[in-house]
Amino acid sequence: MVTGTEGETTAEALWERVNRLSWYHAIELEPGRLTPGWFDLREYVHHYGLPERMDGMRALDIGTWDGWWAFEMERRGAEVVALDLDDERDLDWPPRRRPKEFSPEPRGAGFRLAREALGSQVERVNMSIYHATPEELGTFDFIFCGSVLIHLRDQFLALERIAGLCTGTFVSAEEYDWAASLLPFPVSRYRVDRDSDIVFWQPAKKTWKRMLWSAGFDRVEEYGTFTLRPRDRSFKVRHVVLHAHKL
Repeated sequence: MVTGTEGETTAEALWERVNRLSWYHAIELEPGRLTPGWFDLREYVHHYGLPERMDGMRALDIGTWDGWWAFEMERRGAEVVALDLDDERDLDWPPRRRPKEFSPEPRGAGFRLAREALGSQVERVNMSIYHATPEELGTFDFIFCGSVLIHLRDQFLALERIAGLCTGTFVSAEEYDWAASLLPFPVSRYRVDRDSDIVFWQPAKKTWKRMLWSAGFDRVEEYGTFTLRPRDRSFKVRHVVLHAHKL
């Protein structure tokens, strides 16, 4: 149950709080009732290849935002740490596209409310993946990162940090450049100035694979590709899912 501001434990109090926030993920906080998120990942989860059971695993969700993947891994039995930044000003912004004003709402507000409503034990850490080290976080049997690296200025540094934290399997699901993937060598397109969400570099599929190997993973396999769409179906994004392993 969730305690409202006046001490009442009612569903109405919970959803009043939900509706005061902006949401990226549609999260089922009660049977059949979702937060008003941009993406409902339930129809796509089979594309990622998570283990059906994760009992005994220590897992990391990178770029957790509202926490859908963190809560899903916990539901499957894992002990989960969720990594993200609370302040939008700390995100990677190209100078010409940096907003003059930022939302006063912490990016972790939805996560914290969902964690409370679900009775979750997921630990959320306010930290950039650039600064994530075993000394700070420990190591993980399983790491997940979806639709995050594409927005980073330094994708390779992020992958190097992930490889340093991982003792088992890393699942990466990121946008890839279809045209660049036709070339016989690994390339990335420069996309900072396109009129959409911030993307610095858009790698080809083979570029993502090569970067994971170069960053320190011993075996990299393509699990599959799929097209991700928001709930309103207003656009689509091609994703490649890679499973990388430390041996």
